[in-house]
Amino acid sequence: MSRYEVNVLLYRLKKDQAFRARFRDDARAALAAAELTDEEREAFVRWDSRRLNELGGSLHLLISIPGHGGH
Repeated sequence: MSRYEVNVLLYRLKKDQAFRARFRDDARAALAAAELTDEEREAFVRWDSRRLNELGGSLHLLISIPGHGGH
C-alpha cells in the first residue's frame, strides 16, 4: 500500500486542472507513471472513492476534487 502516493495523486487531481482533464479522458494513461499497487490503480480508474479512502486516501481530498467529489 502506498498511502503517500494515493494522497499525492488526490492532491494533484484537486489542484492540477490539466492532470484532472487527462485523468478524466484516460485514467489508466494518466496514472501510468504513478507508483501504485494494482488495487489502488483500479480504485482510481473506477473512481471508487470508498475504496480509495479505505486504502488511505484523505476523505477531505476525495470530496474536494472538482467533478469527482462533493462539487
